[in-house]
Amino acid sequence: MTPASTGKAWLGTKLRTSEWMAASFFVYTAALSALYPLGFSARLASLAAPFFVVMLVATAARFHDATTDRARDWIIPASVLAAYWQMGWFAQSHDTGWQSTWLSWDRLLLDQWGLRTLLEQRLPFLPWILELSYLCLYLIPPACLVTLYQRRAWNCIDRYLLTFVAGTLITYGLLPVIPVESPRLAYAGQDLPAIHSVWRDINVWILDHLDISTSVFPSGHVAVAFSSAFGIKRALPGDPKLFAFFLGLACSVYLATIYGRYHYAIDGLASILISLVTWGLCDLIQHSA
Repeated sequence: MTPASTGKAWLGTKLRTSEWMAASFFVYTAALSALYPLGFSARLASLAAPFFVVMLVATAARFHDATTDRARDWIIPASVLAAYWQMGWFAQSHDTGWQSTWLSWDRLLLDQWGLRTLLEQRLPFLPWILELSYLCLYLIPPACLVTLYQRRAWNCIDRYLLTFVAGTLITYGLLPVIPVESPRLAYAGQDLPAIHSVWRDINVWILDHLDISTSVFPSGHVAVAFSSAFGIKRALPGDPKLFAFFLGLACSVYLATIYGRYHYAIDGLASILISLVTWGLCDLIQHSA
């Protein structure tokens, strides 16, 4: 094969819809990099990212064997993680105007409507479960892919990945728009859980050392959980028990963000709405691709 024919074959490679979605997000961040005072290396990486993603998946697609196809499946989850950390480059001063209002809504939910009493007095084992589910969030996308592998649902993988990546990356893309600080940090020492667990210690350490400070609105954690659940529903519509499991896990993650003061309740609600809308749109996107 000549270099010219090799180049034509590479350019003619058909990418999955989820891969185009990921590449489109990095086109957005490349444009966003022109509006923020980034350093040279961050700006260069932002500009190169969409080309790198397309090149990587196109190269993997050309081999089209079982091993390479399975390795290709993990490019999207890896790109989502990279996208989240990239959002850290766009951190600006936080908008404190909304935070006091959202805090009052949370206190209404936790104290006046009895969520805190329910979790700490009537169901005291639940805070332990909520913190563990929040920690397990990072395993949800791999677990979904492994589940599809076990079912040998090879043709359904892109249906899951598109739903997951669309809901998650749209959420990430909104983080610089409303720069809000976590209530755990903005109101340090206030409204904290009365029930302590080792899982909370781990979660707080991860957030203190590995998280970004751009914003908590909408919630990236909640978006990952619900978009994964809706993705499994699209990929395996005939297994309601599996969907119920991942949806229950997503709800647990959402409750953990409120009770643990990692997020305001509205952060997760916005992410759920985004995930729901993208879930509904994914069929239209995939059918038109």
